[in-house]
Amino acid sequence: MTGAPALLLLLALGLCCPGIHGQGYTMKIHSITQPLMGQKLTLHCESSNMDSGVFWVRQDKAGTLHFIVFISSLPRTTFGGNMRTSTRFEAGKDSRFYRLAVKSFKPQDEGNYFCLMNINQALYFSPGQPVFLP
Repeated sequence: MTGAPALLLLLALGLCCPGIHGQGYTMKIHSITQPLMGQKLTLHCESSNMDSGVFWVRQDKAGTLHFIVFISSLPRTTFGGNMRTSTRFEAGKDSRFYRLAVKSFKPQDEGNYFCLMNINQALYFSPGQPVFLP
């Protein structure tokens, strides 16, 4: 875990400037449904860079970041704990859209959702997507 502090620093720096766009690169989050208790919530991250995978993270109400999944460009998924599947989440890639779904939305899933890309050794954050129960 020697790289964890460096990753957290990069994540913190990226949160200061959401919506950064690189040359020839844009990233947007599209919310498909509004969250209701127990229902499925789907988010899409659109990327104009076809060669990169996407990380999905959630920032909870206290400001803590939680890694959810990495979706490679192949697409292969790696969830927390180096798992290929998750009981709480689904993820995948369709064309240039990287999809994250919360299978059954609960209060613990509330927060700001971000997709991140590492392009040419630079970390890019999408604008945060706030997702909270009504």
